[in-house]
Amino acid sequence: MPDISLRMGNAITHKDLARVKDTLPHLNPGDHLTITMEAADAHQADMLLEILKDHGLDFQSRGDSDGRTYFIIACRPEGT
Repeated sequence: MPDISLRMGNAITHKDLARVKDTLPHLNPGDHLTITMEAADAHQADMLLEILKDHGLDFQSRGDSDGRTYFIIACRPEGT
């Protein structure tokens, strides 16, 4: 199962959203996509979560223990 990682900049732009959308067709069932951003920018994650939801991915978001980084981990469900 491949693991694809994308890092977002300080402000999530249309280019970042397009990068996420362009990556999704490459995810097979069971593959994982990890999106990383600064925890201070986590308020911008709604746009990313909406894209993942619209493409039928399961996802979970969390911050790391030092409070600096925010992760979104998405997976295409098996059997889709």
